[in-house]
Amino acid sequence: MSEFFNPLLWPALVKVLVVFALVVSASRFKINLGVCLASGGLLLGLWMGLGPVATVTNAAKAVTSPVSLRLALAVAFMLVLSHLMKESGQLERIVASFGKLVSSPRATAAVMPAIIGLLPMPGGALFSAPMVEATCPAPEDGPARVRAALLTTVNYWFRHHGEYWWPMYPGFILAVSLLGVNTLAFMLVMMPMAMVHLASGVWFLLRRLPKPAKEDHRVVGSVTEFLVECAPILVMITVVVLITALEGLWSSDGPPWPEGAPLICGLTGALIAAAVANRTPLLKVLAMFGRREVLGLLGLVVGIMVFQGLMKSSGAVASIQVELKHYGIPALAMVALLPFISGLVTGIAVGYVAASLPVVVPLISHMTGMEYLAHGMLAFTAGFFGMMLSPLHLCFLLSRDYFKCTLTACYPYLYGPMAVTAAATAGWYLLLR
Repeated sequence: MSEFFNPLLWPALVKVLVVFALVVSASRFKINLGVCLASGGLLLGLWMGLGPVATVTNAAKAVTSPVSLRLALAVAFMLVLSHLMKESGQLERIVASFGKLVSSPRATAAVMPAIIGLLPMPGGALFSAPMVEATCPAPEDGPARVRAALLTTVNYWFRHHGEYWWPMYPGFILAVSLLGVNTLAFMLVMMPMAMVHLASGVWFLLRRLPKPAKEDHRVVGSVTEFLVECAPILVMITVVVLITALEGLWSSDGPPWPEGAPLICGLTGALIAAAVANRTPLLKVLAMFGRREVLGLLGLVVGIMVFQGLMKSSGAVASIQVELKHYGIPALAMVALLPFISGLVTGIAVGYVAASLPVVVPLISHMTGMEYLAHGMLAFTAGFFGMMLSPLHLCFLLSRDYFKCTLTACYPYLYGPMAVTAAATAGWYLLLR
């Protein structure tokens, strides 16, 4: 009984969960998530008995590790590429060139948000909302609020397929780094979930849109024009695939370049392609690395690495594994629930990855191969579900505001696609194992 009143004697699992709750709660009050995570990591180190000097030393080692530096570099390149393509008008040209190739309003309503969703712009759903609305004009009869809720959900749902698998998203990059897996391998594991996401959206959402009286199937635009505008994205995919393939052909000692090189090289090639295509001066590109958004996300990387590093060095990881067995708590419950709760509370992919994976990864660190990837997929997807249902998700709020409806009117449209995707996640998890 005395242990209950002495926090120093609490089980490591309880300490980690308390720190986790404090981090998530603090982030709700608009405190920078990087600061929350770093503070939580330092608190955990001290609570586990490391001592002030050892806690600070281990935090510094975590921040300056090669993994941290690679992650920071990838995040910075990704954000600069996103800003460059948006501000140069290349994103608009991609959308416009595709619009010339497709005459089906239903297809356009899905593809426009999906294309824009390949670039991780905060609030990007607001950019695609007018295009979705233009494909489905207001009906002459029928309740307008029903149409508004449906179009809000269409715009919201199809925008987020890239969160599962696209390596330009900070959440995906962070997940790959924290899980310590190959970028291409994790992309391949997550792609089926993205396909189910799109297919369920077509079945439950697009089929509800009014069918046009007559569809014009003539191809007015040029496929070449569309591909040229997509050059930076195509360059990134090509470079990542080629370098990853070369790594597979190397000897057992591994390739001579550092881990994570395929993604860094792919982002570098994409950035060069975008700068050349848009005739952006080198100094302007370099100046983008000093933007507030870039520096803010780099601060988040620091917080993540501090939290994760102190989870390991404080002995919390080993203690939790012993306690889970002792108390009979299935690790699978922690793997799924922590990311889901984080996604629901933060409403952003990078938030649920940053808050939950440093706790989840140690619980599955003893696994190998496809079993490890299966649990990584489950954790990432569970967090995605929480994020998509979160009333704090910026894209959800912006779409709702644009179409002038309530969130409660949109949720019924989400239940069908979410249920199918959840069932597919369970099946894919069992198959991977």
